[in-house]
Formats: sequence, structure tokens, C-alpha cells
Amino acid sequence: MSIDWWILLSSLFIGVFLIWKFVPREKAREAWIIALFLQSITWVSGLFVVEMKWISYPVALLPRVNEINKASFSFEFFLFPVLAILFSLNYPTYQPLWLRFFYYTFIIGFFTFIEVLLEWKTNLVKYDEWKWYWTFITVWFSLFLNHQYYSWYKKKWLKE
Repeated sequence: MSIDWWILLSSLFIGVFLIWKFVPREKAREAWIIALFLQSITWVSGLFVVEMKWISYPVALLPRVNEINKASFSFEFFLFPVLAILFSLNYPTYQPLWLRFFYYTFIIGFFTFIEVLLEWKTNLVKYDEWKWYWTFITVWFSLFLNHQYYSWYKKKWLKE
């Protein structure tokens, strides 16, 4: 087994741990809404960038799934949704605008840094025509859209 496979496997375990540790039971429904809505965004966009050959994922935890769906199953359907859940459930809604801006920038910057590091040091992700700033922009846009949907959902259905 390669180090890439171990990185993928350990990141999935870390994702499960983060959900278990930092998502309260009473927020489970909200976590599902956040994850499912983000997956609807990443399904289309992930397939698009892979089909355009801008980015590729040579190593996969589930190679048979990767043969059918060239997007990263682990990233698009698990790791990014975990990030979105933690991002939205901990969003500093009532804080000053500068703090909310910093929250977005820090979380997305850290995520982009990790992806760039993985692209540079592993075979988990390969930028073909892709650049790091596209990751930053698309993650920002995805989290923004997802958080707006979550905010609407909370107002409309949860009456908090």
C-alpha cells in the first residue's frame, strides 16, 4: 500500500472523528442538509473539471468507483462535505464583518494549502490546467452557496 492510500484512509477516519466530536446530535439534521446540498454542487463541478482535464485524481481509495466517476469520490462526497458541515455549523453569524471575512479566508486558505501540498507531494490530486487560485475561488463559491442555502433552510424550516 502506498503512502497516498494511507493519507486517504487516515483523512477519512479524521473526517468521521471530526463529525462525531464536533457535530452535536441535535444538529445532525442540519449537518445532513449541509452535506447533501454541497454534494449536489460538487457532483456537477467535480465531474466538469475532470472531464475538461483540468485536474485529475490518479490514486483513489475505491478504484472501481474511480473508473466510472473520474472525480475524487473521497474528496467530493466526504471530505469537502465534512469541511462544509464544520464551516456552517460554526459560522460566526453575529460577529463583525471583518471577522466573518477572516473566517472564510482562513478556512478556505487552509483547505487550499492542504490541496496544493497534496498536489505537490502525492498522487492524490494532479493539476493539469488547474491552478491553486481556482481551488480557492471554487471552494469559496461552493461554501458561500452552501452556507446561504443552510441559512435559508434554518430560517424557513427550523424557525430558530
